[in-house]
Amino acid sequence: MAAESDAPERDAGTEKLWNETGVDPVELHLGKDSGYTLRAYRMSDTLPGAKADEAGDDDADTPDEAEDEVADDADERPDIADDAETVLPEDPDAAEPDPADFADEEPEAADEEEDALDAEPEEVPVFLTRKGKLLVFREPAALVAYVREHDDHDLAAIDEYADLQERVAEDDIVCDENDIYELDLVVANLRGGHEGWEPELLIKAAEVGRDLGYALKNDSIVAALASGSPLDDLDETFRVVVDGGLKGKFAKRRLKRNDAQQAAIAWRGVIAKINDHVEWRG
Repeated sequence: MAAESDAPERDAGTEKLWNETGVDPVELHLGKDSGYTLRAYRMSDTLPGAKADEAGDDDADTPDEAEDEVADDADERPDIADDAETVLPEDPDAAEPDPADFADEEPEAADEEEDALDAEPEEVPVFLTRKGKLLVFREPAALVAYVREHDDHDLAAIDEYADLQERVAEDDIVCDENDIYELDLVVANLRGGHEGWEPELLIKAAEVGRDLGYALKNDSIVAALASGSPLDDLDETFRVVVDGGLKGKFAKRRLKRNDAQQAAIAWRGVIAKINDHVEWRG
């Protein structure tokens, strides 16, 4: 597989294809293996999950329907209906009930559900994933053949997928330099010490790591790179270094306070989890 510096240039037709479909080929290097997959970004409310939730709401019983069902059930089971009319006498020696016993036991759950309904749509990554696995193809021809013949994966949910199926060719699997992720170099680079750290390499690793954590629904990956985590703080510092200027100089000093071995161990864990979710194809 070609290194970044040897990556071929895209021709006009290839650029047009990826621009019009809003999809990009991605090149992943993971340990001893490497290959290609596809990624797109779409608004969360345009993907199947949002539509499924709406469909579920339509299937729910209305209050009137629910009352009718209860009434019908009671009619068919007279023993229950009779018991419902029986009133037991109060026990004069019973303890006074605690008002707290009648409080809503799940206010936080209700609030979370309401927040989820009110949440604004956001742009999210969609990969060539299927049944919790990321499909990665060692050869462009194999990737193109799969896309042309299959639509039983998550990327098929985007509106432009049918157009992509018809138009994509082997020569179109040319990755932009920003879409080439050398995760196989991350751990070794971190272990090499602060002076040898490559900010661009590690920033890109964090970018694709977050995307894959979300797309694969892997909470461990998401948490490891979440805002405020040690790896996220390290990523933010690298970004300041890349921006340069006075802040960049201070950021370089901050980097030296990071434990290189701990950072390498944390990243090794993230990459191992990503590897666990990869399904390699020929």
